[in-house]
Amino acid sequence: MTPLERIESARSQWRKKQEYNLEESWTSLNLFDRSQKGRISLDLQGDILDEYLCSESIQPTEDTIPEENETSEDSTEESFSDDFVIPELPSGQDLEISILSTWGDHHYVGLNGIEIFTNLGHPAPVARITSDPADINILPEYSKDPRVIGNLLDGVNRTRDDTHMWLAPFSKGSRHLVMIHFEKPVTLAVMRLWNYNKSRIHSYRGAKDVEVTLDGQMIFKGEITRASGGIIGGCENFGDTILFTMDEDILEHVSHFDLEYEEELAFEDDSNEDSERPSTADQGDETEPRPFTSASPATQISDSPEVPALATNEDDHPIMAKMLGDTLVLTGQHLKLNFTATWGDPYYLGLTGLEVLGPDGQALDISLDMLDADPRDLHVLPGYEQDDRTLDKLIDGSNITLCDEHMWLIPFTAGEDHWLSVTFKHPVDVVGLRFWNYNKSPEDTYRGAKTVHVLLDNRQVSPPGGYLIRKGPGSCFFDFAQEVAFSEPMTPRICTKAKTSVKPSLILDETSQEYEAIEKPCGFIYQFHLLSTWGDPYYIGLNGIEFYNDQGTKIELTETNISAHPDSVNVLEGISQDIRTPDKLIDGNYDTMDGRHMWLAPILPNLLNRVYVIFDQPMEVSMIKIWNYSKTPTRGVKDFALLVDDLLVYNGCLDMVNPNRKGILPTCDLPQRYYSILFTDDKEIRRREEHTLIRNQAGEQDVQLLNDRKVVTRYADPEKAQQGKPVDQGESPEAAT
Repeated sequence: MTPLERIESARSQWRKKQEYNLEESWTSLNLFDRSQKGRISLDLQGDILDEYLCSESIQPTEDTIPEENETSEDSTEESFSDDFVIPELPSGQDLEISILSTWGDHHYVGLNGIEIFTNLGHPAPVARITSDPADINILPEYSKDPRVIGNLLDGVNRTRDDTHMWLAPFSKGSRHLVMIHFEKPVTLAVMRLWNYNKSRIHSYRGAKDVEVTLDGQMIFKGEITRASGGIIGGCENFGDTILFTMDEDILEHVSHFDLEYEEELAFEDDSNEDSERPSTADQGDETEPRPFTSASPATQISDSPEVPALATNEDDHPIMAKMLGDTLVLTGQHLKLNFTATWGDPYYLGLTGLEVLGPDGQALDISLDMLDADPRDLHVLPGYEQDDRTLDKLIDGSNITLCDEHMWLIPFTAGEDHWLSVTFKHPVDVVGLRFWNYNKSPEDTYRGAKTVHVLLDNRQVSPPGGYLIRKGPGSCFFDFAQEVAFSEPMTPRICTKAKTSVKPSLILDETSQEYEAIEKPCGFIYQFHLLSTWGDPYYIGLNGIEFYNDQGTKIELTETNISAHPDSVNVLEGISQDIRTPDKLIDGNYDTMDGRHMWLAPILPNLLNRVYVIFDQPMEVSMIKIWNYSKTPTRGVKDFALLVDDLLVYNGCLDMVNPNRKGILPTCDLPQRYYSILFTDDKEIRRREEHTLIRNQAGEQDVQLLNDRKVVTRYADPEKAQQGKPVDQGESPEAAT
């Protein structure tokens, strides 16, 4: 078997061993992320980083220099490995790896993989692998987490994918064992331990001090290198390779079966080439350097790339076109797409899904025999014959995903054509296309297609500059499909970098808006991060949102333009019919106390509430109006941030709705006040909206004093104390409409 065939075989065996479905696994991972994501970065007290900072800041003095007979902690750690001699070619059948410490995490310990080779060079045949503790599924809150012990032998080690790792609870002072029983007694030559590599922060969960025994005999005692948290570099960046022999003949035999060694040789052989294509993350055993996913200045795609001329056949009949209301309907049989630019990646281009839309807006039926591409997929590259990202994934129906096994990826070369064609069995009516761009991760979204030129029966139907395809979000918080209608002149209009052209003094003098405005931000996705409420710890809501374009005209939004995460209170168990959904934010009825025209969502632990306004083409915005939640004012938004295509453009604080505002008559309520964010220096607009601008006055702050890491003062105000505590959604009051 070839190395790639072995990896594919290992993957298949791993998949067959799973006793739970993938949906439950991802649910468990999401639960784990919500409760643990970034925990180390938030709880650094007493961990390895504190010890390092303290040691750097404290200079040795006479009082701190140990006496001759005293043994410092550092010298103890050095003796942990320095006093031990690794035996040569140990033999046995039962291998035990005891993990004594991590690189700083006090709660979890993990590994990415284990590779073992015998004195004959072959991988050691493993009968079974177990661990104690088994994995984090022994904890009461986890039962379907995919990070189980069997992943250590699945052959996918150079990865940041949770489904190929092992993670278990860690208790300081206890031993954490990984036990491997071989099919027969073996003589070990090489053992490689791949440390936990989920991310740079979570690499501190990796094993540090380790003892390895074979049939009870100690064969290794020392420190394992912390993983880098990335996928760039050689094996030394991901753990340690332990040699039990220096015999060159034995190591030569091992090299024939060591996939890492094969990849290094391939890299050395190609080092003289002018241009190298980096390996892509799906392989699991790559060692070639991977460039960063953001485009470097030398290779960044131009905002207005020169598009190669598209051939047309003058003898062909003209395209049949007709108008169906405001929709342009074209009739043809052969649809051809030419992708000429990515969002920054100079080596790869991909999509998650594609649909061709008929006159009714529904997708036309497409089968694999109707599709063709040049290049077709990554199989055209040596070593990628088993890559899953093939052409059929464009029409497999799994489009809102982060799994690259449901995506299409091809090699990309700037300045050349990259064709994708759809040939129908007979002429059909088409009105546009629907794209789901490449969405594996926030970094990999730069591989997504950026510019596409469309031909129908060899006639160009797209503008001269092509259509601009929105970059994927790198998440699945909303349906990121983008519709391109042939009747819309949607040319690649790239928004220039936002500039601050409005003088702060002008803003302060004329309108007292206490921030420096950015002139008309432009982007595909406007994202509100809702950071806090006015006191309610369980729910957060808004009455409405309005957007105005660069001409000051209101932008008409539809349900396809608005989304939220969490979507609404309907995500809670036992609630399914609540009408306070995101579409109420744009229903036009904002001046109301009627809950049927509001949006409400739960506040969940370690999950940021977001509201998305999504456009199919870049949209310049001069003003945004926001109506806060009025039915229960304490549930209204307080602190929030606005991002445009992941760029932070504004931080603000909304006032709470005054529930006691009455008109002249007792039965008459005053209109609900809205608040506005301005991105324009138009004097007329600023004068008109002077009294609606969000004014970020300095407010009270909660202060918590600590002495020797112990809290000495807490909140004095019971209401503030409640705001500072995490809440249990199981105890939340019923959110009645």
